[in-house]
Amino acid sequence: MQLKRWRKRLKRGPGAWAGFVGLACLYGVLHLIPTRSITWIGRWVGCLIARLAGPRRHIALKNLKLALGSSLNDQDSRRLVKRLMQGLGLTLAELGHPGFMQIDFLRRRVPIQGLENLERALSQGNGAILATAHFGNFPLILARLGLEGYEVGVIIRDPRHRPVARFLDNWRAKYNVRTLKDKPRWTSVKEALSLLRNNGILVVHIDLNVSEGGLFVPFFGHWVPTFRGPAMLALRSGSPLLPTFIRRLQGLDHRLCIHPPLQVQLSGDREEDIWRTLLALNQEAEQTIRQYPDQWWWIHRRFRKARPAVEVGRFVPP
Repeated sequence: MQLKRWRKRLKRGPGAWAGFVGLACLYGVLHLIPTRSITWIGRWVGCLIARLAGPRRHIALKNLKLALGSSLNDQDSRRLVKRLMQGLGLTLAELGHPGFMQIDFLRRRVPIQGLENLERALSQGNGAILATAHFGNFPLILARLGLEGYEVGVIIRDPRHRPVARFLDNWRAKYNVRTLKDKPRWTSVKEALSLLRNNGILVVHIDLNVSEGGLFVPFFGHWVPTFRGPAMLALRSGSPLLPTFIRRLQGLDHRLCIHPPLQVQLSGDREEDIWRTLLALNQEAEQTIRQYPDQWWWIHRRFRKARPAVEVGRFVPP
């Protein structure tokens, strides 16, 4: 217990400051190098992350075993985690490079597939909710749409380290993205509904751990507490809910995929309809992750609060 408390203090104190200083130094270097060097420095950062990952590597390997089971042997799992770490390094290098984060460059390297789905949703006048996950270079979704001139907001759970939180807020503001804090909850809901009423785009992450108020929904066969916000906001506002993921193709090339709006058969029971919508979202995310398993953040403790199905008392409808 004392060791666990000590680790938490280290993360919020010296560990957090070390990460913040390292990030600031990296972004300083990135402002001095040409775009052709992004791949090289990103891979170097990825190797550094892999060396320093420590417990996170073990979490990733454990999650892979829980989710994909016998479909991966130990060697394949380690290789996949290594590719994930390299992708994280490239992600940091891309997001911090001023040349990469220019709209002309992004249009060439991050084409949008399914933009017609978003335009059709916005034509209804109720805004659109894009449901994504910690997959690929997901912050690029915000910057890509924000620089195109869309009114974009994202619900964010702040990091515990305040300087890091301010740094990320400033990064999003730089690309015309509005940050909506997840707490207090009522304020978050109010701001999200206001954005949607103005026909804006709300981006939400569906793979967050939930401390309270979530619904247990299956994900890779495990019943995990799931943030009800995307479903609740869609039902309350009438806004279309579009699963959206960004995938790294090769090097600095990505593809942003905006899927058609979810079509969920509603029952009229609000709680049941929220649950069914979350189930459909989890299934969309799971399908995408199974196709490209090296791009989801397996280092995230997504399954730590899982419960047995018999304890949850629900079943998956046919």
